[in-house]
Amino acid sequence: MTELGTLFLVVFAVYVVQCICWVSPDSAVFALKFRGRGKRKGQGFVWSAFDTAAFFANPLPPLSPPLVTHWPAFQLNPDSILFAGPKGETVSIPWEKLIVTHSGSKLLCNGTRVFKGEETQVQGYFDLLQQIRQAKRSQREQIIQKWLRKSVNKESAARHIKIFQRRSLGLKIASNLQFFLLFLLLPLAIGTFVPRILWMAIFVVVATSIVIAVDFWSLHRELLTKAKDARFKATLTIALSPVAAIRARDSICHDLVATYHPVAVAGAICSDAEFEALAGEHLRRSRFGAFSNQWYQKKLQDSMERVIRQRGLEPEQLLVPAVQSSGCILYCPRCFAQYVTERADCADCGYETLAAFKTISAPVSSK
Repeated sequence: MTELGTLFLVVFAVYVVQCICWVSPDSAVFALKFRGRGKRKGQGFVWSAFDTAAFFANPLPPLSPPLVTHWPAFQLNPDSILFAGPKGETVSIPWEKLIVTHSGSKLLCNGTRVFKGEETQVQGYFDLLQQIRQAKRSQREQIIQKWLRKSVNKESAARHIKIFQRRSLGLKIASNLQFFLLFLLLPLAIGTFVPRILWMAIFVVVATSIVIAVDFWSLHRELLTKAKDARFKATLTIALSPVAAIRARDSICHDLVATYHPVAVAGAICSDAEFEALAGEHLRRSRFGAFSNQWYQKKLQDSMERVIRQRGLEPEQLLVPAVQSSGCILYCPRCFAQYVTERADCADCGYETLAAFKTISAPVSSK
């Protein structure tokens, strides 16, 4: 292989690494398409040792960026915050005794990590918990309900995404142009061995990276005002690396809907079938999940049901499997695993109360 071919492969390998989206394992990831539409991405690679998961973004033009949302596991009520401790035990801390801190990607309550995510999410939840902690008992319920309504508001999520789509048009064009410059024009210029053309191609690539960096800084500051550290690091990387400049929109899109519930994001961009599948998954997780705080569970469930009804669906129809497998008599209300014999709990998710189908599906006879 020639030196030019080797160099091209090295640059492309670096670019492929740039296409990997690193998220928390419980995150929901969507690929944003044209006109504010999108689809949910399947299960990514989970790296348990580092408590992270990897999703691969589309590497080729039109370079669809990933939307990421990660709903926090902590539970709120007017009297306290509840979360899982280091050993899985339920920890409840009254607001009067709560000490909230954050460091990088971690949100801490009295020294225990309650959330891990990007700077925008961590800062947003830090501000929320501080606001509730400082409020009077009579005001806390209203603050929590307002936060839930906003987080599960699909119209708000859709507006946010449309603003990004409209404002990032120039950045989208420049990023796609940079892809062709780096992987088509520059190799051709190097292959011609004409110094004047080569230096001109390099200048165009560098100039495009700078244009992308400036546009990125402006858009990031407008949409993600509080993420100052992330903005500085990303802008510097984009300005110095043409490979990173190609994926500039990913850095903004990654945190764009971070504080919204996955059901709201799916309601804003997904097809009816994809929305029904994701909304049913989260509704069942809420209704049949291990919630220590019944008040919070009910409020979250009510918020999701409003979004489901707005899409013309009835929440109850998402709680029963659409298809009964042949010979099955029981199903798990939480994960929809189906069973042909009586058993006490679900083998897949561990849910302890299985439900019976109203009718028994006869097994398919073999001839």
